[in-house]
Amino acid sequence: MKTQANILGYAETDDTVFAAMEPPKPRFFLILWICAMGCAALFSIWIYQVLVGMGVAGIDHPVGWGVYICNFVFWVGIAHSGTLISAILHLVRSNWRNAVSRSAEAMTVFAVMTAGLFPLMHLGRVWVLYYILPYPSQRQLWLNFISPLVWDVFAVSTYFTVSSIFFYVGMIPDLASIRDRYEVTLGPDDPRTKIYRILAMGWTGALSQWRFYSRGYLYFAAMATPLVVSVHSVVSWDFAVGILPGWHSTIFPPYFVAGAIHSGLAMVLTLSIPMRKILKLEKIITSFHLESLAKTMLVTTIIVAYAYVLEPLVAWYTGIIYEQQFFWWRATGWMAPVFWSLAVLNVLAPLLFFFRKIRRSIKALFIISILVNIGMWLERYFIVVGSTSHDFLPHNWGKYSISLVEVGITLGSFTFFFFIFLLFTRLLPTAPTSELKELLAEAHGDGSNVLPPVDRKGRISEARHRVLGIFSSPDKLMAGLKRFKGSGFERIEAYSPVKIGEMGRIMGMPHGPVRYWSLTGALLGCTGGFALAIGTAGVNDLIVGAKGPLSILPYCVIAFEGTVLLGAIFTLLGLIFHARLGRLNAIPEVYDRRFSRDRFGLLVACDEDEYQSVIDEMNELQAEEVRTFE
Repeated sequence: MKTQANILGYAETDDTVFAAMEPPKPRFFLILWICAMGCAALFSIWIYQVLVGMGVAGIDHPVGWGVYICNFVFWVGIAHSGTLISAILHLVRSNWRNAVSRSAEAMTVFAVMTAGLFPLMHLGRVWVLYYILPYPSQRQLWLNFISPLVWDVFAVSTYFTVSSIFFYVGMIPDLASIRDRYEVTLGPDDPRTKIYRILAMGWTGALSQWRFYSRGYLYFAAMATPLVVSVHSVVSWDFAVGILPGWHSTIFPPYFVAGAIHSGLAMVLTLSIPMRKILKLEKIITSFHLESLAKTMLVTTIIVAYAYVLEPLVAWYTGIIYEQQFFWWRATGWMAPVFWSLAVLNVLAPLLFFFRKIRRSIKALFIISILVNIGMWLERYFIVVGSTSHDFLPHNWGKYSISLVEVGITLGSFTFFFFIFLLFTRLLPTAPTSELKELLAEAHGDGSNVLPPVDRKGRISEARHRVLGIFSSPDKLMAGLKRFKGSGFERIEAYSPVKIGEMGRIMGMPHGPVRYWSLTGALLGCTGGFALAIGTAGVNDLIVGAKGPLSILPYCVIAFEGTVLLGAIFTLLGLIFHARLGRLNAIPEVYDRRFSRDRFGLLVACDEDEYQSVIDEMNELQAEEVRTFE
């Protein structure tokens, strides 16, 4: 099958992706206005609920958790596919992820933002939010770090922070390309040029920057990967640590994680299919990429189906009468329509992807993805409401009816999500052009069979001249690196719009010290997490059930989140420091704006007696243009 490397060149990739950022048509503003009105309705209804009270919501005895918690679990689940596609598939070197990774990362950040609204709504008196923040006060009231609800706060906030960093760092080379594009078309003083100049942080695509960037991005992916498992596992523990029938199950963590990825992949399809049509990205997001998403969904479908089969099996095998009667109630009671719809929407519908004709049909992919999204929301509703409305005692059973306030807020959350996503499609690149062009660089080769190095002994020091060669392909750049490095030149810099790992090996560069920043941050985060939890236990000094105040095992959750959070933050700081980012006015005079688009540069510093020979060798390497600098 053809991939991106077979379809577009370097410049065409930029033009296709960045064309979506051009001023949109009136229909875009109409859709954006509709979403904005939905957002206004969302916050208006929320204000109404705050003023009148939680009685306007449908939650009541015995159902204390309703649609708000369903939405929270649903949107956190939607966020998982971005990390799966961007982090996990990056670690396993799956190239098909490149076309959809940027939109999936954006979806992750925006979904977590949407999810974060619902605990606040469920809280009712939102102004007492500070009670769940760990800080010293004269009241001596600290968090209970044994509570899974506190784990949620740390897990979701960590996931949002790390995902946002991962999302932004991945865009830096593309932001530099947009900066250079606007400096040519709009001028350096245009407000848009200035904004993207700030966002690009002085990126030039130099070898000295790619060296640290590639390692830092790898560490981000490595740290984000366990968050896929940890975040929704922690969310599942909100239910699994309870003793209610249907909740108290060890299968919940893997079940929730698989379901989260399942719904997230479906949402990627739901967003990508119309986006590729509206923004004319058919050559970037091809049917091959959509089919790969469908194949990945087959894996999660099988895991979800296994969990559906295992639930009644566990209820039967344990012999616990409460679990058995609860299962029969779910299958025959007032929630039976939801119960039976889950297997149809979440398992039978996506199993159609086993048929090649189905998974290659754009319409079928879109329809099935919507069905899965509906099914996964109903699954969250089924889990949250089912157990609380039908627990151990018959006199405590009751029904739950969704109020109009909850319906309005739920629909408003979708408009809130789509509003932010629509802004993203027009303000930021919807596909990672640098990663797409990396496939082209790999296809060109590494220049190993072009122009072997010429022998020249001696190290060049105190060079007075600089010679810049501009090349049209990476193989010529690699050939030049090998030649000048083999000739004894040490002061060499290369510029490339894509990451080429072979360049660092040719130059004999080590991996760099960014990993030490990551390790330092991880150790500080782990130590700080344990210290915070243990210190809090010492302040509260609560002895429950004849047990001491310390519970090290639950504290591991806080320590893990601290490890990943500070590890990611320190990795970002190390990357900025060593790659010399953040210096907006430090772009060298030798930099050519085409280096972020489709040209490759080789800069060699030399002495007076080497000056002409370096120029001659640049011409011999078939440089399109040779420039000299004093």
